[in-house]
Amino acid sequence: MDRAGTTRMPHEELPCIWVVSGILSYHLCDRNYECDGCELYHALSGEGRASCHRVEGVPPDSGAISDAASPSGQASSHLSHLLVGCRLYLDRPYRPPHFWLTEGGAGLVTVGLDGSLLRMLSPIRRVVSPGPGLCLERDQPCGWIAREQMAVPLRMPVAGEVVETNVAYAEASEPCRLPEGDDWLFRVRPSESLDSVPGLVRAENTLAWYADRLRTVKRAILASVTLPLESAVGPVMADGGEPQPSLASVLGKQAFEDLIAEIARG
Repeated sequence: MDRAGTTRMPHEELPCIWVVSGILSYHLCDRNYECDGCELYHALSGEGRASCHRVEGVPPDSGAISDAASPSGQASSHLSHLLVGCRLYLDRPYRPPHFWLTEGGAGLVTVGLDGSLLRMLSPIRRVVSPGPGLCLERDQPCGWIAREQMAVPLRMPVAGEVVETNVAYAEASEPCRLPEGDDWLFRVRPSESLDSVPGLVRAENTLAWYADRLRTVKRAILASVTLPLESAVGPVMADGGEPQPSLASVLGKQAFEDLIAEIARG
C-alpha cells in the first residue's frame, strides 16, 4: 500500500479496477480483465455494457465509468462512494445474507459480518453478538445490528458453541473499518462441518451473490434520484457536492427499510 492507500500491483499483472479503488480486497479474474463480461463490473459501474477500463495505481474517476449527470451515473457514484474500502473476501465462504466464515486452528470457525451490509446500515449504534458458552443451532437467532430505531436480526450461520467474541468489534464506532484480521465477530466450535451447511457461496458464486446485492441497492438508489423534478432535490445530485454517506438519508425511511428487509431475506 502507498500513502494514499492505493493497492500496488506487480508491474506485469493487470489490476482489477475495483481492487485498486478499494472496493474489493482480493481479485479473482478469469476473464483476462475483459470487464465487458464481468457481472460484478456492471453491477458496480452501471447496467449497460461499458468499455473496459484499466488503471495504473489510481482509483477510477466516477465520470470515467458512467455519465455522472445522468440518474444512473448519480446512482453509480453514490454506490461507489458508499462501498469504497469494503472488503469482499474470495478466500472463504459466505453464508448470505450476513456472514463470512473461516476455518482455523483447534477446529474453530471464525464468523464475520459482510462489510457492505454494515456500510448500508451506517450509522450503527451497536452490534450484538452471542456470548461465549452459548450452544446454538444453525439459523437460530444469535444477535442483531442496531441503528437508530431499526434492528436487523442475525441468525447463526453454523451450529455449535460460541467460544469467543471480539470485544474490539463491539466497541468500534465503525466496525466495517476495522483492519483485516480484526474484523471478526465471534468464534464457534462447530457441531457440523461447513461442507454440510446449506446455502454457502464461494469464489465466483460469491461474486454473483455480491453483484446481485449491488444491483438491488442500485435500483433503490436509482428510484430515489429519478423522482419528479419538484421532489428531486436531495442528497444525491449532480451539483458538485459530495454524495450523502447515509443510505437511509438518500432513500428515505420507508424505502430504506424495504431495501434492508429485501437484503435480509438473502
